[in-house]
Amino acid sequence: MQHLILFVLCLLSVEILIRSNYFALIESTIKVSKKAIYIISNENISDHWKENIIPTYSMQIMKYSLQMLFIFLLIIFIFFIADNSFSGFIAFTLSLNGIIESILFAFIYAYFRRSIIR
Repeated sequence: MQHLILFVLCLLSVEILIRSNYFALIESTIKVSKKAIYIISNENISDHWKENIIPTYSMQIMKYSLQMLFIFLLIIFIFFIADNSFSGFIAFTLSLNGIIESILFAFIYAYFRRSIIR
């Protein structure tokens, strides 16, 4: 029974990651970070401009990071709800077998989902 629950939760987790544009959030965070690093390290840009733009970049990075954190916490919350309903589920999920199964379930589902949607 735990294998089936793990399978369903892995499917749900992958769908949450895809539909929430989690990977786009990571990309956006990296882009803004690169812009901030470029601005800070460039000596030709005035300090006044740096003082104005760096807080803007910082707020964007914080916004993207909080969105990623909330998505991650949602997935963890779903697993804890399952543990509350089915005793010992978190222990199974964090065991070596559970980790390997969840990785396999998630990758196989993502592969088939990608194949079907094309």
